[in-house]
Amino acid sequence: MISSIVAILAGLALLAHWLKGRAAEFAHTLAQFDVVIGVVAIVVGVLELLSLLGILLILAGLILSASALRSVPSIGSPLARLGNALDQFRLIIGILILLAGFLSLLSALFHF
Repeated sequence: MISSIVAILAGLALLAHWLKGRAAEFAHTLAQFDVVIGVVAIVVGVLELLSLLGILLILAGLILSASALRSVPSIGSPLARLGNALDQFRLIIGILILLAGFLSLLSALFHF
């Protein structure tokens, strides 16, 4: 359930530039916390590594927290470069993780 919520928040933060209306206002508010959401997405994604949602969370986390990853000793620079390289797929990853988060949340709520 937590991974679903983190996935939805990460998806909205990734899609902040493309959304319109009320969702855009909420997404722009979330975009202020993109590094925090990104780090949490990486941690939750590593904990659920063997699922599609876990892999998408890691990818979204790398994109959202690329600026903060530079400060990690010895592996920060390659991780930041990977996050910057994935930034061109921001829209695709954002849509995929938002859909996966909603489906996972619905599955958890209604026990599909």
